[in-house]
Amino acid sequence: MNQAKSPFLAIILLFIGIRAQSQTARITGKVWNAGTNTPVPGASVVLEGTKGGVSTDVEGQFFLPAEKGRFYSLTVSGVGLVTRRLDSVVVNENGTSLNILVSTNSESLQQVVVSTSVRRASVASLYAIQKNSSAISDGISADVIRRSPDKNTGDVLKRVSGASVQENKFVVIRGMNERYNVALLNNAPLPSTEADKKAFAFNILPSSLVDQLVIYKAATPDLPGDFSGGAVKVQTKDFPAQPISELSVSVGVNSKTTGKNFYKGQPNGKYDWLGYLDNSRLIPGPYYRQRGADFINNSDAYKRAVTKLFPNTFGFETARQSLPAVSVQYTGGNTRLLSNGRKLGAIFSLGYGAGRAVSDRERDEYDINRAFQVGYSTVNYEDKNNLSGLLSLAYSFGRSKIAWKTIYNNEFVKTLAPRKGINRINDPNFFYTQSLNNEVSQNGIVHSVVEGAHKPGKNWNIEWMGAVGYTYRNQPDQKILAFRSADNVDADYSVSLSNENSPAIRTAGRVYSFLGEWIYDGGFSVSRTFKWGEQPQKWQIGSLNAYRDRSVQVSALGYANLGSGTVAIPMSKDISFGTLFTPDNIDKYNLTVANIFANSTDYDANSLLNAGYALMENRLSSKLKATWGARVERYHQKLTARNKVPIDIANTDVLPSLLLTYSLSSRTNLRLSGSRAVNRPEFRELASYAVYDYDNDVSVTGNPLLVRSKNTNADLRYEFFPQAGEILSGSLFYKYFTDPIELTNHGNGNFQPENADHAYVYGAEIEVRKKLDFVGSDWLSHLTVYTNAAYIKGGVQFNGQDLKSPMQGQSPYLINAGLLYLPEGESWSANVLYNRIGQRLLTRAVAGGANIFEASRDALDVQVSKKLLKDKLELKLTLSDLLAQPYRWYYKFDPTATHTAYDPAKDAIIRSFTFGTTATIGLRYHFK
Repeated sequence: MNQAKSPFLAIILLFIGIRAQSQTARITGKVWNAGTNTPVPGASVVLEGTKGGVSTDVEGQFFLPAEKGRFYSLTVSGVGLVTRRLDSVVVNENGTSLNILVSTNSESLQQVVVSTSVRRASVASLYAIQKNSSAISDGISADVIRRSPDKNTGDVLKRVSGASVQENKFVVIRGMNERYNVALLNNAPLPSTEADKKAFAFNILPSSLVDQLVIYKAATPDLPGDFSGGAVKVQTKDFPAQPISELSVSVGVNSKTTGKNFYKGQPNGKYDWLGYLDNSRLIPGPYYRQRGADFINNSDAYKRAVTKLFPNTFGFETARQSLPAVSVQYTGGNTRLLSNGRKLGAIFSLGYGAGRAVSDRERDEYDINRAFQVGYSTVNYEDKNNLSGLLSLAYSFGRSKIAWKTIYNNEFVKTLAPRKGINRINDPNFFYTQSLNNEVSQNGIVHSVVEGAHKPGKNWNIEWMGAVGYTYRNQPDQKILAFRSADNVDADYSVSLSNENSPAIRTAGRVYSFLGEWIYDGGFSVSRTFKWGEQPQKWQIGSLNAYRDRSVQVSALGYANLGSGTVAIPMSKDISFGTLFTPDNIDKYNLTVANIFANSTDYDANSLLNAGYALMENRLSSKLKATWGARVERYHQKLTARNKVPIDIANTDVLPSLLLTYSLSSRTNLRLSGSRAVNRPEFRELASYAVYDYDNDVSVTGNPLLVRSKNTNADLRYEFFPQAGEILSGSLFYKYFTDPIELTNHGNGNFQPENADHAYVYGAEIEVRKKLDFVGSDWLSHLTVYTNAAYIKGGVQFNGQDLKSPMQGQSPYLINAGLLYLPEGESWSANVLYNRIGQRLLTRAVAGGANIFEASRDALDVQVSKKLLKDKLELKLTLSDLLAQPYRWYYKFDPTATHTAYDPAKDAIIRSFTFGTTATIGLRYHFK
């Protein structure tokens, strides 16, 4: 069978030879147009002294086999191009990757040849691509990622200026709330990995698959219109430059968890270890069929009988002491070169992780006069596992490319949280409490996109994509049970159950929650380059259409007394958390489960986004470039809930943007940008039901009256590029928001999102990424220092009152700093990362509440990696959160205070929790 004519056989053979030793490797790279900063397809790339050559594909890429250790001269030529020759191209053990910048030749028939060394050409190309970008952005390339010890994209983001990563997966840009950011994988918007907020967990993407990561800080018409903080775009590899076959194993120990006692709740599902639910936590069928208002109309005998069907799994048990956390990941890939310049690329990754986390948590409450009310101490025991996968297939032929990319992530967490505390609200008649929360959550996402790129003519480009995704969050059978003591006595505990008209989750509750959402996306863009006044120009038009379809079921139940009054059930040797709701006790105390209407819901929601844009890139002179245009977005959002008024919102927004770039010199730019953007309410924020948050002892209620926020952004940026991969820049920015959405605190244990009147944010940002090779020391020449610092101010008008406090979720300052030691050709590297985010307003005080802030904290991480066995084995040691400072929330009682940092004389800590320090040893073996 002819391999060149059999794509099926090519796929089968794609991974054959990954482990095989060979005397050949590949010279790969990309050819760029110096004038338009775009890839050059169809250019001829030839290695002198070898037979034939190749043409670059639709993305300007080329692959050439060559002998390891040999020096070559490489020539790039084409009609209308200045021929570029690179001397002394050496083929390394792992292949050689190049970026080559070529110029157009106005005298296309005249032969012009420019010769240079390979190192100077590649460095100059990377520098020019970075400088000529038509965006206010910061990024990191595959070359830097490849040589760094980063394991996933969350780690990579820590190196990008202006970004801060929380929980090792969520990105914060310029200190703004995550709701103001968007994430894109290649050209497709990524759905949120969180059910109740707009955020994407970047730790699910392996760093070895990332080709480029860019954070856009100013809008352009081709980017989604619903961001004003930043847009994070991750470009994954389509065609691996060299065969990939690597196995990663990591083992982590935590100072508060590993080797310590552990407790787990009930039940133990058959598939918990893998991260999937079985039927053991489902709501019993007889109740499910009558959930809502119907069940209460049955006879008492029937209600007791159905209540007995609910498994008595409120208890917990001792587990063995915690072992270190373990994760395993395999990544494979290859590019098969076919005849006639065609190629087939495939990449896949599969990972599994399991571990535990123990955290000590303190929760206090005060009234508006700073009088102590409630104090709780909780220990959270979390059992976690994660399963993730990625598959990418790409086929390049002629001047076209088609790719299919799919990501999958499933996260499973079992939580047990025993709590003890004291309630002094009615002091001196205070009481003690003991309570327990037992829950499991399964969160997941699967997202698949098919995309294409075509070059039908010399100056035309066409790109398109279609995507489908599904996200889910299942929390079946969360169980909460609370006993309280007699007044003033830490003994004689009992639980008091009201009648079935007023059950309470906080006292004795079970909550069954299921969420699923389908996302469909489709879009295209068409662009053409041309010349006007001897300067390169470009126009582009495009469209994005996205449909979301969500279904939610929440059944919140409370145990109640079938009588008319309240029944008190004493804790004893026979009655405790695990033995209270036995069939005998249900009969003895005449108990039933009853629906809690404020916390239950069934709702369906959908939204349709139709967006179109037009963009122009005009080079007005050799120094001045304008990127401008407008994006029009039509957004229609619907939500229908049981026994609630339907919500139907439709808006059309015109979002213009303008970016002027002036080249002060060959290494320096001055950029000025202005744009409009929107921020829309999430489905959960519109749905008017309450979710009880046991961890914080509050309820969060939706608000069907929310409207979208509109905002105006302005940026002024000076940037200096000393050399490739380096930048020194300073920025000024201003943002004005109309109707910003903020989470408010009503002072009654209830949080709710509301629209403020308007808000403004302004600030300054400096960025530095610089090698210390100018010092003169040999080892310092391999040291890169990078830092980003932002200072942010602002104000909000809420209900007609001008407040000097920042927007909800905004920090007044942000500091990221790091040192990276990455010697070329050496077998080891080291990295130190420091992060500090200033205090952030978590909830805004209204109607007698107090502003709640999250205190600033310092985070310090250290990574050291060493390559062994001729670079086949990489050993990495990571120390995360070395300082292990507590996360703290505090009340700022004075709503007019302009000094928002924690002041122990005026403020009160209401929440504190610690996770400890984690040390991880990682092994990554490259099969060759």
